[in-house]
Amino acid sequence: MIRINLLAPDRKAAKKKAAPSAPGALQAYLILGFFILGAAALCLVGYLWKSATISDLNKKITAAETKKKSLQAIEKQVQDFEKKKAELENKKGVLAKLKADQRAPVHMLDEISKALPDFVWLTALDETNGNVKIAGQAVSLSQVADFMTGLQRSGYFPTMELESSKQVDTTVAFNLSGRFQSPEAAARQKELEAKAAAPSAAPKK
Repeated sequence: MIRINLLAPDRKAAKKKAAPSAPGALQAYLILGFFILGAAALCLVGYLWKSATISDLNKKITAAETKKKSLQAIEKQVQDFEKKKAELENKKGVLAKLKADQRAPVHMLDEISKALPDFVWLTALDETNGNVKIAGQAVSLSQVADFMTGLQRSGYFPTMELESSKQVDTTVAFNLSGRFQSPEAAARQKELEAKAAAPSAAPKK
């Protein structure tokens, strides 16, 4: 017996459709992409800014080091100049002292000769760094006193003392010690003494 099924055959279950994407997922991916791109752009800008800042600082450091070297060279020149100046001043002072020392014995002997009274003669004379020792003989102590007074009045012998005296036959042997000062110092001393001795002008009434 032939059976004919006139009914429509059962359709096979339709294949399951792929689950549609969640609503807004595409927008979320786009936002995430934009965020990543923005962050990368910010990082790039920050890197470029930092690089520019570092480059500018390096240039400033290089310029500062160059200026420092230049200033060091100038400072060295100034130091050399000051050193040479000090050496010249020292040499100048030494020369001035030598000239004064050369003149001092001449003035000392000249002043001693001027202050030497009659009946007084010298037997020894020694000068060391301005310290003077004089030995001699005189007829009496009064001539020795006159000699000491004359030396002090000259201005070249601010101090003069009698160290010893001894009667030898008809004469007196004596030893003096004092200080001899340079002609310049003596001139200044005389000038000060003259100003102090000058009477002050009386105020007009």
